[in-house]
Amino acid sequence: MSTHVPNGDLAGLVVAEIIGLHRAFEAWFAGRLDTMRRIEEALAPDLTFISPRGDLVGRGEILDGLRASRGMRDVGIRIVAPQALWRGDDTLLAGYEEWHDHSDYSTARRSTALFTAAPEAPEGLLWRHVHETWITPPPGWVVPPRQR
Repeated sequence: MSTHVPNGDLAGLVVAEIIGLHRAFEAWFAGRLDTMRRIEEALAPDLTFISPRGDLVGRGEILDGLRASRGMRDVGIRIVAPQALWRGDDTLLAGYEEWHDHSDYSTARRSTALFTAAPEAPEGLLWRHVHETWITPPPGWVVPPRQR
């Protein structure tokens, strides 16, 4: 094993990280967080993200979008049913539902995330890959359909 994180604790750390990062997102979107340090330290340099719309996005694009959205909305984010789906020595694939509650609508997505152990990260884990699929997309008046 190539990690300082005990294998038996990896699943618990992943749940704490999923919840912790999304709490940081909530605070950032509401303007209650002054720095993105917590977020930046959790995302691997080569992170890939597949959005619910199917877009492939890298870490830089994610961070640019977050920087532009600080204080832009008050949204509650609920993580439902986080669970380990697969585990290697220092790697874990997790699944969870992510619910965004806005003042006048809610969205939901099913997510899978691949983590690797990294003692320097906030919860000892780095987000390596995330894939989200809509369960309940935003209403059309919020986000117009993607142009092809």
